[in-house]
Amino acid sequence: MYKQGLSILIPVFNRNCCALVQELHIQAVNCGIDFEIIVVEDGSTNPKYVDQNRPVAAIDHVRYIIHEENMGRAIIRNWLADKAEYDTLLFLDCDVDILDPDYLKRYLDNKASVVCGGLCIGGDANKLRHSLRYHYEKTHEKEYTAKQRKRNPYKNFRTTNFLIEHKVMEGCRFDERFRQYGYEDVIFGKTLKQNGIIISHIENPVYLTRFESNTYFMIKTEEAMHTLYKFRKDIVPYSRLLQHVEVLKKIGLLPVLRLIYRSSIGYYLMRNLNGERPVSQLYNLYKLMFFASLKP
Repeated sequence: MYKQGLSILIPVFNRNCCALVQELHIQAVNCGIDFEIIVVEDGSTNPKYVDQNRPVAAIDHVRYIIHEENMGRAIIRNWLADKAEYDTLLFLDCDVDILDPDYLKRYLDNKASVVCGGLCIGGDANKLRHSLRYHYEKTHEKEYTAKQRKRNPYKNFRTTNFLIEHKVMEGCRFDERFRQYGYEDVIFGKTLKQNGIIISHIENPVYLTRFESNTYFMIKTEEAMHTLYKFRKDIVPYSRLLQHVEVLKKIGLLPVLRLIYRSSIGYYLMRNLNGERPVSQLYNLYKLMFFASLKP
């Protein structure tokens, strides 16, 4: 039996999360609830960020834990749930900002078993004009509204910002086969659907204002494509890219894409997307071509 209250769970990898933790602490105190905030460095490799985050350990109701080895996005979330004391869990990515002073209150006023608050894309558009991740997220931002997410509530589940009852998390775990980056949230949404758990999508966004380099974003993209390929049979109804792949297979164009990727065209696409002035419209094409090049 869990204690009544809120456990805020934040896995961290090479990010400064101090401002996020401080804002959550202020809001939780103002809500007058019993709460805890658990921050876990999941094998962060840059000691600068670990040193920057250490002061959160001195904040009341905050537990700051350092894992030397990276557990991965699925295992770390299950681990955090197991460590949590309270009956309601709030999972947040470490690289987001909270701009609404009523953010926590809006979640606590919702009584659904699983609640997704969504994501907004912030940042200075002029300064970020050459950021591939920024342009990608900005292009898709209209899909992050509650109205759009409700159209496919399970397919549109994201781990970025969601509330879940602890008892639901006991029966619906993140699939720990997903050790590398990508798609653990897609499978978790599928698990919720299979268990008949209703997801409530509301407008309670966090803000993404800090974006990784184009090179690092492309590394993560290729890692996600490897994950998608490995678990494609589990994910196919939930992935638009896999649906496009199936169409290309049927009309015999998948081998053509594979050849194009392995030619100089694939190299120049990658070089552009890694560079300082990427053509963001090429990103989805590159993902499709890279996926087509993968073999068992």
